[in-house]
Amino acid sequence: MAPRSRKNATTRGLKGFSLFELLIIVVIIGIVATMAGPAMSRIIRHQRVNRAATIIVSDLQNAFAVAARQREPVRVQADATTRSYQFVDRKTGGVLRIRAFYGDTSEYRLTSLVFNPTTFDVFPNGVSSSAVTIDLANGDYARRITASTAGFVRLKPQ
Repeated sequence: MAPRSRKNATTRGLKGFSLFELLIIVVIIGIVATMAGPAMSRIIRHQRVNRAATIIVSDLQNAFAVAARQREPVRVQADATTRSYQFVDRKTGGVLRIRAFYGDTSEYRLTSLVFNPTTFDVFPNGVSSSAVTIDLANGDYARRITASTAGFVRLKPQ
C-alpha cells in the first residue's frame, strides 16, 4: 500500500460544506421566502379573480350566442350565496349551464360574486332585458363586468 501524500490528505478534508455554512444558507433562504410569501399570495389572488372574470365574460357572450343560435330566449339566474349562476332555457326550463365559483374546491376561491340584477333574459335578437353589472372579488382585489342591453360585455377594474 502506498503512503498517502500530505497534499492529498489536506484536499480530502476540505470537500463539502461545514455545518455553519449550511446553517447560513438555510437562514438566507428562510429570509427570502418570508419576504416573497405575501407578494406571491397577492399575485395568486389577482390571477384567480382575473381568470374567473374572463370565464364570466366568455359565458355571457356565449349566452347571447346560444339565444341567437336556438332562436329562443335564455335566462341567466345568479345566486350570490353560492357564488354561482346558471343559464336556463326560458321556454322549457331546462338548465343549459351551471358555473360555480364557491368554496375550497373551486380553483378561483372568490369571496364575492354579485350580479345586479340577479336574473335577466337574453333574447334571440341579441338584446337583453336589462343592463347587467357583475362584481367579483377575492380578498382586496376586485373586478367589474358590465353587459349592456345590446350585448356589449366589458371587463373593468373596480
